[in-house]
Amino acid sequence: MPLWVDKVIALLELSWVLFLIPAIFIFYLRKDFLALRFVCVTGVFFLFGALIYDSLREFDKDIYVYRYLVWAFNDVAWMALIAYLGIKDKVYLWQCVLGQLVVITAPILQLFRVVDRHLWDLSYSTLMYKTLLPLINTGTIVVCYLPLIYLVIKIIKL
Repeated sequence: MPLWVDKVIALLELSWVLFLIPAIFIFYLRKDFLALRFVCVTGVFFLFGALIYDSLREFDKDIYVYRYLVWAFNDVAWMALIAYLGIKDKVYLWQCVLGQLVVITAPILQLFRVVDRHLWDLSYSTLMYKTLLPLINTGTIVVCYLPLIYLVIKIIKL
């Protein structure tokens, strides 16, 4: 991959929370607390991932196992919390389901990366990992903004 692509991906990986700040602000002003809760939970998990990123890589610099397990657990924990909030009607159920469908591939990809690096000692997952993970994160951001997109489309139709 060209160097500029790697730099853009690195910037995106560390700044997903910045993309959510406008959504948090807009949903708070609109008093759309279901969408606000979804965005805030997602933002907290993105922030947690950004905060532990460097220290986790430093801790796991020789083994390359723990980082993928922690990131997979982080994705599964997000999915579990969003599912719980969806069942309790604390977030939009449709947004919960779409979020689950987008993020389900992330922990699978993390665990496939561990297996690929240590059991097979191949590099099949490198391209998939560097391509799909930013797409999954972008899809999650889009799901966070969907209530706002729905509102804009509804206003345009009037």
